[in-house]
Amino acid sequence: MAISTIGASALGNDVLQLGKNLLINGALTVAQRGSVNAGAGAGGSAYTQCDRWYYHERGGTEGAAVTLTQDTDVPSGQGFSYSLKCDVTTAEAAVAAGEMQGLQTRIEAQNLQHLIYGNANAKTVVLSFWFKSPKSGTHCVGLYQPDGTRSYIREFTVASADTWEQHDVTFLGDTSGTINNDAGEGLRLTFALTGGSTYQAAADAWAAGEDYATSNQQNLLDSTANNVYITGVQLEVGSVATDFAHQSYAEDLAACQRYYEQHDFDGASQQNISLAKVQTASSTTTGFKYLTQKRAAPTITFSAASTFLLEYNGTTTSGLASIYADHITDQQCRVVPSVSSGLTVDEVAMWCRDATDTAFMKISAEL
Repeated sequence: MAISTIGASALGNDVLQLGKNLLINGALTVAQRGSVNAGAGAGGSAYTQCDRWYYHERGGTEGAAVTLTQDTDVPSGQGFSYSLKCDVTTAEAAVAAGEMQGLQTRIEAQNLQHLIYGNANAKTVVLSFWFKSPKSGTHCVGLYQPDGTRSYIREFTVASADTWEQHDVTFLGDTSGTINNDAGEGLRLTFALTGGSTYQAAADAWAAGEDYATSNQQNLLDSTANNVYITGVQLEVGSVATDFAHQSYAEDLAACQRYYEQHDFDGASQQNISLAKVQTASSTTTGFKYLTQKRAAPTITFSAASTFLLEYNGTTTSGLASIYADHITDQQCRVVPSVSSGLTVDEVAMWCRDATDTAFMKISAEL
């Protein structure tokens, strides 16, 4: 039987789109964290509830504060279920020169080598996105290269406030740029919410410096009535925006977990987590393998020791005295749950969460 050749035009659009988006979680479907507060008085910069999306603040300790959540307000009929919502909880009417706030996502450098920055053939990319702003007028979005300390800002115009609108802008390839071939930060994509003069530059060209806006940027944080929403964000090679490349939730989750993995241990009361070997009269050890290999050796944090317990020799503790991780690599770690006393060396215990369902383990290798 003859084998036929299928031309590209005969393939479904979804097939052609696989892997084209340089961003992870552009549809804001993955949200491992809970609601996040950021800005002045709330910890400053922070990763939002939606994975891979970051609230970036510079010099704003006296400025605005926001709550960042995954939301179901989306553009109608576009196939999106979620957006990232930035709700202003403390307003800032006057933006100082050294202040900047923005919604940002960071791209791993080794995933950008095909852009060939620093070469005459550096690739142009096009950004498309849906945006809902509390203000009409000029807004800014930019790329920043940490390795080369270079920025490129584009302006886009919102026609109607509090209305979903789709926009696209292009960024020329940077023939003088630098993106190292490593697991560090290659590019930052930032939607400016405010931008003081220290972080302003002219639009439409690569230039030296860390800049995020032009002098025309609206202050989107000047009222507690302001809400900013974003979804359907795609950055792709080329100069013409194409349809958003939807992925399965499983694909997006696995990609996000390279940078952040959260375990809430929300099964039955006193859920078993792992067998542990008793090392001393007060401590045990157990191995913990991550769901996905991390970008780098992560930072690991636990809820309060009292939210975990040990079961051993028919006894259940009322809580742990301490818990921490060590021997941390990009694939696994050792967890050390400890009690006050009473364990028998070389016996086996079971590391469990307590009955209040508040235990968690956070594994972060964020850029």
